Amino acid sequence: MIRAAGAVLWRQKSHNEIEIALIHRPRYDDWSLPKGKIEDGESALECAYREVFEETGIRANFTRQLDSIEYEDNGQSKRVIYWAAQSRNPLMEFTANEEVDQLQWLSPADALETLTHPLDIQVLESFIEQPQNTDTLIIMRHTKALERGDWDTDDSQRPLSDLGWAQAQKLITRMAPYTIDEIYTSDYLRCLQSVTPLADARQIVPVAVPNLNEATFEMDPQRSIAFANALKQDQKNILLCSHNPIIPTMLRGILNSTLKNRKVIKLEPGDAWIIHRVNGEIVGLDFYSINN
Repeated sequence: MIRAAGAVLWRQKSHNEIEIALIHRPRYDDWSLPKGKIEDGESALECAYREVFEETGIRANFTRQLDSIEYEDNGQSKRVIYWAAQSRNPLMEFTANEEVDQLQWLSPADALETLTHPLDIQVLESFIEQPQNTDTLIIMRHTKALERGDWDTDDSQRPLSDLGWAQAQKLITRMAPYTIDEIYTSDYLRCLQSVTPLADARQIVPVAVPNLNEATFEMDPQRSIAFANALKQDQKNILLCSHNPIIPTMLRGILNSTLKNRKVIKLEPGDAWIIHRVNGEIVGLDFYSINN
């Protein structure tokens, strides 16, 4: 199967109006959403972020994952995953390239009328039906640490393994599609080390929080839930790094009733939950894997 990814790229026209970016591809003489094939070693999210930039010249802030569609492409099955993506530079002028010769910003209704392919229309309809302007709360498990059995001293000082450091570096590119305004982390060394490369790349000073460490959680699990609930109300894009025993309890403690039954799987090192919110109300939940 051919694997591809793309986005519904949008911008805020006024307080109550948005516009959708459609691209014209001369090779196919069609109007479509930005998308392209996933390259070797690239995640679907990274692909969507790259394709939006390559086809439109626009860097975008990615938020919720939308539908995935499947269809036949020259006799091969093709699957495309889409995200919602808000333009970070909405007034930037478009420059034609080899793949795209025109870009139009249209109202949602006009975009639905202009799109060539019914499956693109389906994706855009899904986007329109949901809140567009959301804030992101990323709850991430620290990257791979040394095994507990290989560390004889204070567990709070157990560092990352070589793999963990490589994963922490990988987060710089893997998290590029997300806007991050603030970073909060457990004060245990493995969590601090996990976010340091990303924080340095974003020029953010991470805040170490004892309420997010394992010892505090064992004494009083409600403290981690209360901290996450406070961040949930903050209308900023936030990354929070903690430990696997804490994250499922913390996540269940802040989910709205409509999402309470969502299966909360165990996170592998470097994985995360991406929580989408509007004025503190959670409206969506996506799973993020550092390896996919």
